[in-house]
Amino acid sequence: MSLTKNILTRFAHLLSAQAVDGILTTGWFLYMAWSDPHVYGTIMYALAGGMIVTRVVQFGLYYALVGYLSRVDRGEIPGVLHSVNILKLVLLVPAMVVVGGFALYQALSPDVAWALFFVCLGFGLEVIADTFFADMRVRGRQDQEARIRMISSVASVAYAFLTTATGLGAVIVSLFKLVSAVIRIALVATNHMRTYSGTPWRITHWASVWSLFTGASVFALIQILGLFYNKTNVFFLERVTGVKGVALYSAAYNLVDPVSALASEQLLGWVIFPLLAYLWRDKKEDIGPVVHTSARWLLVIAFPIMLFLAVMGKTIVDIIYPPELRACAWMLPYLVWTIVLSFEVNLFAYVMMVTGAQRILLAFACVVTAFNLLFNVTLVQSYGLLGGCLVIIFTKLVMTALTLIYCQWRFRFFTLLDVVYPALLWVVPAAMYLLLEPHITSIPALAVTLAVYGLVVFKTGPTYLGDLPKAPPTRERGDPGF
Repeated sequence: MSLTKNILTRFAHLLSAQAVDGILTTGWFLYMAWSDPHVYGTIMYALAGGMIVTRVVQFGLYYALVGYLSRVDRGEIPGVLHSVNILKLVLLVPAMVVVGGFALYQALSPDVAWALFFVCLGFGLEVIADTFFADMRVRGRQDQEARIRMISSVASVAYAFLTTATGLGAVIVSLFKLVSAVIRIALVATNHMRTYSGTPWRITHWASVWSLFTGASVFALIQILGLFYNKTNVFFLERVTGVKGVALYSAAYNLVDPVSALASEQLLGWVIFPLLAYLWRDKKEDIGPVVHTSARWLLVIAFPIMLFLAVMGKTIVDIIYPPELRACAWMLPYLVWTIVLSFEVNLFAYVMMVTGAQRILLAFACVVTAFNLLFNVTLVQSYGLLGGCLVIIFTKLVMTALTLIYCQWRFRFFTLLDVVYPALLWVVPAAMYLLLEPHITSIPALAVTLAVYGLVVFKTGPTYLGDLPKAPPTRERGDPGF
């Protein structure tokens, strides 16, 4: 099998597992939103906390662990894996203490507090399984990882559907993540014992593990802060608007966020980032054109997605959500701005990471976190749900501005003329839609606008922007979460 086909096959295994999990989870979310909006809001609140706990327990160890596993002898691998998991358990304990303390400080109701605790615990324990998944990826056994992920996803979502349908309440429903974690750990442990049956279970040299830990700390803090300032508005909203407000915000944001994540992982994480790392190592002179082209194409790609969601948001919401959540539609024209900001900030963050500026990126993340808390205190209290939307927009805007200013100061990627073509592609179609909409209604006006836009981009985009770069086969990377 060729190297390219080998890489694509491995990606296909993991993508199939992600697809199964995504489809099942989305179906459950929609069912839960229809059957009990209060439980839906509670679970969305708990999931926001669970994502933060995941980043804390992961602590960026995956990046360092994969590199280390590819260098050590087979006999040392079990010790490395077990030692890393001990570190993760050590991180999980204080993380859960903080979760409990946070629930008490926020004076959460018992059902919200326990749902938050159990979901966070489930997320934290799933990170233990991720350690063994790293080993599977190094050995090229993504097929084994995909099967384990699918089994745990099917079982946990089946449990979630059953408990939601029987009306057992948010606390019982929240155990779905623990179901997934227990199954994953059991399956990866079985696989591990079968793979390394002749190797003694022992703890490796702690000096090596400590080196892994310290090397991962900068990336870990960047990821933790990035996830933190993307989720804090949920916690402030709960305090001001209650679980119902969280449910409304989550219903709107869940239509926007997957678009940002998809582009960040598939386009930026799997194509642009590996290429940037390769160029910085071997062909530094070529990195400028790649960033220049990619940043402008991302602007062009973002516009039709944003326009579609802004115009069709109410129709989509009316179709997929129950009456109690349809009031969230007005937030979509605001939240769509996070799409283009997420596209650009992830690109500039990747540039900083591959060019050795991760400590500066960490400093930016600290500054943005401070701004985020200020935005939450001033905007959510005053404007409620609108304030929650503005918080995430302004937070991403500040991070985008800081990373762009740094990259432009250091590398001079862009000139003022570079914005002319993307700006025209935004302004002219937007004006066309506004002129057509009063005469032929919104949906036909949108269809005509997007058709003209697509034709213009197809005919002129490669000429004025250049072709999007194609990366050589390389190891999968993820979205840093900005």
